[in-house]
Amino acid sequence: MIAWFAAAGAVGLWLLLLLALAVATGNPPVPKNEVWPGPATGALAEQSPAVVDLITGDWRLCDEAPSATLLDLAAKGAVGIEEIGPELSLVRLRRDPGDLTAYEKLVYDHVRSLAVDGVVATGALAEGSRNLSRWWKSFRKKVISEARAQGLSRPRWSRAHTVLLTAAAAVPAVAVGIAVTITDRKHDGGIGAAIATFALLIALMGKLNGERGTELGARTAAHWLGVREHLAATGRFSEAPAASVTIWGRHLAYAAALGLAPRAVTSLPVSTPADDRRAWSDYGGMWHVVNVRYPSRLLWGRAPLPTIGRGLAAGFFAGFWTWIGLLVASAFDVWPDALVQPGAYAVGLAVAGLPLGYAIADLGGRAAVRGQIVRLRQVQVGSKGNNRPKYVYWCAIDEGRSREAKAFGISEELWGRLSEGDRVTAQAGRRLGWISEIEIAERSRLRGTDTYDDTGEHRLNAPQNLGDPPSA
Repeated sequence: MIAWFAAAGAVGLWLLLLLALAVATGNPPVPKNEVWPGPATGALAEQSPAVVDLITGDWRLCDEAPSATLLDLAAKGAVGIEEIGPELSLVRLRRDPGDLTAYEKLVYDHVRSLAVDGVVATGALAEGSRNLSRWWKSFRKKVISEARAQGLSRPRWSRAHTVLLTAAAAVPAVAVGIAVTITDRKHDGGIGAAIATFALLIALMGKLNGERGTELGARTAAHWLGVREHLAATGRFSEAPAASVTIWGRHLAYAAALGLAPRAVTSLPVSTPADDRRAWSDYGGMWHVVNVRYPSRLLWGRAPLPTIGRGLAAGFFAGFWTWIGLLVASAFDVWPDALVQPGAYAVGLAVAGLPLGYAIADLGGRAAVRGQIVRLRQVQVGSKGNNRPKYVYWCAIDEGRSREAKAFGISEELWGRLSEGDRVTAQAGRRLGWISEIEIAERSRLRGTDTYDDTGEHRLNAPQNLGDPPSA
């Protein structure tokens, strides 16, 4: 028992050390309404909208930053944003952007990867085969790198803090290991308990880590909060569309970074996951929305041969239980004895008839579906045993004839070969909606766009558990 008291005391002391360092390394207070940097002002300083988003958001980057960066690129003439109609706005690549920061280049390259003849619909900015989580972390580290270079932020834990907390964590870990060894000598669990305790303490230390501001960063943040007050007082940015950047210039980009331009940010979903049911396609030469439906899998999205087996099984069980029910009914003179078997056969055939008819029809003749893949999705529907998940796979194809697309079922093997944006010719059953064959006529231009030029920021000591965008 003494060993456990000692272990608890060691853990408690380490937690007190962690708490003391966390308080000591908190963000400096942001001065407000002082003579310098001053109250509400319209003067823009040298920081980019993304850096402003970081330092005015308690040194946590928000998901408005990529959209604000794109607006800033438009204000500087690298791209143009045009409102064509109430449901369509376009981003147009205008010129060689020249010397961009690393995170500006990341946003620009994403737009360029999606553009067709230099043009992409604003709604389509969420499309693409990129790993959004990795893209966001790369963007975030690049912004933090610039903020540190300008002396506005720094890591919460310095190297000395990290060494101190790591070394100190070994003491309670060893204490717990000794306590476990003394308590249970049969299983030799002391080493494992010590390792687990050390790992948990280090994980807690990492959880509390993050970016923190410097004194210069706090004064700079105060200036930008003054800019926010000035821009908010105008009341003109909340409903401003992204295309109005041609009127407002960089002020709209900063308004977006400061949370004052939600309409413009929403219309530029650079850091937003693509909507499963609303896709953008350029098939046919013009950007348009395709509404994707995922029908119930009662019959749709199933292969013909397994459907025949399921249909026969369903018919058998329906007929069997109908026969049992009719026998009981005939015993009470509710149903004629002569119609017990015919009634059971009729119900069984009726239940089996539809899936059998659909499956046989699809086996006898499949339709050619030509178009562009707009959605590839996998959905977990259960488990195969041994905790292995079981998935169904969907493939939605824009055929260019309708703004609606019903997703087809497809095997895992075929699904794994495809990418959104591929132009394909598929053989699919129109009744069961199952793709049995598919050929890629033209590879998606988006293949391979999930590799990002980290320019060294991937080695930056910026913890990834903070500042991530909210999940959809």
